[in-house]
Amino acid sequence: MKKLYQITSALLMVVLFMACTKKEVATDTKLSYSFSASNLNASLSSNASASASGAVVAAGTNGSINWTTASVNVAKIEFSATKSGSGAISLETKNLYLVNALKPDSLSGTVSLASGVYENNQFNLTLASSLTNPPLLLTGTYIEASGTKIPVRFEMNQAQVVKLEAKRVEVTAGTYVAKVTVQLNALVTGLTASDFGQTTRTGTNNMIIISSTINRALYEKLVARFTSTLSVDFSKQ
Repeated sequence: MKKLYQITSALLMVVLFMACTKKEVATDTKLSYSFSASNLNASLSSNASASASGAVVAAGTNGSINWTTASVNVAKIEFSATKSGSGAISLETKNLYLVNALKPDSLSGTVSLASGVYENNQFNLTLASSLTNPPLLLTGTYIEASGTKIPVRFEMNQAQVVKLEAKRVEVTAGTYVAKVTVQLNALVTGLTASDFGQTTRTGTNNMIIISSTINRALYEKLVARFTSTLSVDFSKQ
């Protein structure tokens, strides 16, 4: 019995020693986020065909929507993946508010990663209002077929959770960027010029304000298309 007790005690000491000396996996990589808007100018056709509107056009083209500012309020990004040798991981970055999506390669937020192969990469973006800004704010100009220019302001003033997926990545030591791109032409795919033309105008400049309370029908169409405008690329900088 005494011998059994000694053997058991010795085994426990070995286990405890191994637990105490086990090293955590070193993080040798940084992951940052960037946001950029592309395809700012898109056609608006009188034809209701799905492919008639949303084509990328030159700025100032008659019968088009031209966005000139784009800001995104990102309350949280959750990065989840399966890492070789470690299993499932989940990392959060919070409070990336008021990202200027027209500023090229602007980086926001950083998390630490360890080298390895990352699969099933998913980025969950939570867009929410701050004290002064909606989750998404776009301003620009609607140009009628006649050439008349009308200012537009789109305020997506309700929270959104968007799930984006990225391909398998083999991460090595260094700096990586998850680049979120907003292709704004996709907002008007399937719409027509009359969606903007038959709207309530505000102020002396006849601005088209699109929000949950003004021009609601157009607002719901744009919100329904918003997720399709987003994509993410996860790669080394």
